[in-house]
Amino acid sequence: ISLLESDGVNRCGSPVSESYYSNTIEKVCNATLASAQDSDDCCYHHMVVYSLQLCQQRGFLKMKDLATLDTGKCIGSSTDGKYQFATCQDNLEFESVKGSSKSIEATGYAALYLMAKGQVEDSLPMIMWLASQRNENGGFRSSQDTVIGLQALSKFAEAINADIALKETNLVMYVGKVKSNKLQKVILNNMNRLSVNELILTPAIGNYKIKWTGSGVAFVQLISTYHVTGSEYDDIFGLTASTTMLENIQGVSVFFTLPRDAPSTMYLLEISAPTGMVFTKALVEGQMQLTDGGFSTITRYDIKQGGQRLQLYIDPEARSDEIVLIIPLHSKFAVANRMPAQISLVDYYNPSQRQTIFYTIEDSDNDSSDLYVVGDENCALTLTCDILQNTEAILIGYPGKISGNSLVVKNAMPYKACKGSFVKKMKSNVQFESSEKPCVKALGNNRSFFLLSYLDDDKVEVTGMADYGAVLSKVTECYSTLLECPTQ
Repeated sequence: ISLLESDGVNRCGSPVSESYYSNTIEKVCNATLASAQDSDDCCYHHMVVYSLQLCQQRGFLKMKDLATLDTGKCIGSSTDGKYQFATCQDNLEFESVKGSSKSIEATGYAALYLMAKGQVEDSLPMIMWLASQRNENGGFRSSQDTVIGLQALSKFAEAINADIALKETNLVMYVGKVKSNKLQKVILNNMNRLSVNELILTPAIGNYKIKWTGSGVAFVQLISTYHVTGSEYDDIFGLTASTTMLENIQGVSVFFTLPRDAPSTMYLLEISAPTGMVFTKALVEGQMQLTDGGFSTITRYDIKQGGQRLQLYIDPEARSDEIVLIIPLHSKFAVANRMPAQISLVDYYNPSQRQTIFYTIEDSDNDSSDLYVVGDENCALTLTCDILQNTEAILIGYPGKISGNSLVVKNAMPYKACKGSFVKKMKSNVQFESSEKPCVKALGNNRSFFLLSYLDDDKVEVTGMADYGAVLSKVTECYSTLLECPTQ
């Protein structure tokens, strides 16, 4: 592709010999054409059709050679038709509905193909989607997709500017709320068409319209505030939330219902923690092990941003009744006048189906006698009798050698082992997440208390840890129920 785009000039700017250029490129063009007929890989498809279009333009292929290619496949669009993008595998990852690296690269090639054919206007929905995927530094997700994405954007700008240069600009634009008689006016002409005009609109929720008369091209960008509380979001999931208390631990109860006739195969619930509070693995694991509540519908969870954000992946088959999730929060420090925190429920593969609400946890005067903090504030273990009862395994011992994400516990005594023994010769190998390594080291050589869950390969993983002396009083308090195994 690089040689075809450069017309026989290498990356150093020197011409490539005509014989090498012609013979090599022609062979590659023919081989690519032959392999393209049998490929169903949408990530690969758009790069192939773009390269074959360049081959045809450089005279290495004929128009009839491309007649059998389905150049319009592997393209999807947003619900409103505003955006188009390559339907590559793992197309959308839930990070403000950002496309995956592969889909960005493939969409860039799809746009370049249309522009190479002279269909600049047809590439606009893809260009708009690519522009929406750029990060704060102007790039995308990786080096490769940034190169192709920026190439497509710059090629589009070049084509548009070449067209604009041949035309006079005499454009009058009106901007304002729908059904409003007070629209603000902007006049663009040849003198100011390359300048930036800024309008400050009255802050209000609703639909805005842009009207124009005359001739010319203008790029309009609407910058809006995003942290807005209220009831302006469509109530498509019946999503509500309220605060709750779990044995002196503050939490949030989330209620929603999934649509029965929706074709989705994944829903994602994303919850932000109020200032001064975090989600912890131990607390979430305790709820995950409950079989008689809404957490039985959760197939996976992720804790992001140091506990500031919790993502719950919901089984789409759970569509019969209202789902209720009670999620405890760990209080790290006192905060006055907390701002509302956000909860969003989204159809993972159709992000336009989204509902967002806000909840507030009031300042609490409850003491934190049930909170056990080991080391710094990032290594907090919160225990309740329910969490201890619903933990699959509990181990007491002394931290030993750390190898990667594996810890040897010496003088190990299994306090609870619901799915079989994991201790041999007074030693046990337990797994832990890399982010928890500072917490493991903080235990030092002290006798320690480990909450564990069983993995599929007969190994166990740490879900919480603390100095044994720090949790002894809580263990004693909950002894009557601690040794009970979770109900399967």
